[in-house]
Amino acid sequence: MVVLRAIGGFFARIGRWIKETAWIQPLLIVGAIFAVIFAIPHIIDGVKGWFNTSDDANKYFAKSQLSLKNAEKFDTNNTGSEVDKFLTYIENGDVEKLKADKRGDRFFVAFVKDDTACNDLYGGLKTFQDKWKSNDREFVGEKKNALAGDFKLWTIYTDTKETIDNEEVNLFDKVWLNHYSLFETLVDGNYLPKTYYALNKSYKVSQYESNFTSDSLDTCPMNAPLLMYFDFTDDCAKNGIELKDQKVKGLSDIIFTVDGTSDLERARTLKKCWSHTDLFGKIIKN
Repeated sequence: MVVLRAIGGFFARIGRWIKETAWIQPLLIVGAIFAVIFAIPHIIDGVKGWFNTSDDANKYFAKSQLSLKNAEKFDTNNTGSEVDKFLTYIENGDVEKLKADKRGDRFFVAFVKDDTACNDLYGGLKTFQDKWKSNDREFVGEKKNALAGDFKLWTIYTDTKETIDNEEVNLFDKVWLNHYSLFETLVDGNYLPKTYYALNKSYKVSQYESNFTSDSLDTCPMNAPLLMYFDFTDDCAKNGIELKDQKVKGLSDIIFTVDGTSDLERARTLKKCWSHTDLFGKIIKN
């Protein structure tokens, strides 16, 4: 207590001295003004950096965007949007049509929004793609065969809006309703919750229900970001060795949150997903 009183008294004397010394007050005011002026560029850089990250993510995702245009025109003849066409192929199991449409037989599908919420997913995907492209030893292995296929990513924006008949409409809500039975199958079929990854993450059917189905058909409940991994190959590779029955063929996994506290760690999670290793290493058969 004596020490605290001494410290308090010291600052109190400084305060009285400043108050009683007329010339020091304008000097302090000028100094404060200059401090604010010099701090402004750093504040601006920080704010710009925040926006740049969001803009970079949007530019990255937009390159692989599947269009939602004409989603309101969907019918059983598969007219409608590019996303409708893609999901219809998935529903019908038309793998060859998917390949012919340049989707590939292994690919990620990211459901995203044009906001900062998707920055972490962007950082993980881009880092994974860059590491793979540069033949980083950790990612491609000693013999450059730990990752099979070619990196492919397709994105679907869940916040795409368009004015139709003088009313602003969320086009993804239309797509979700067009293919409600597909999303319902993910839950009612108890399909994905049985994957090794889902069991390791303690996912429950209720978590799939809250993302894919709803009592109200007005608005899609899906949160973004959300990542799906499709693998239509017969085998998957692990350290260059072909292993059968180590994955769910087709839609292999759904990832609500990509594990990792950095872009590199998230890239490692995505690498494990692509190669069906670690948490993604096997399935529980029905």
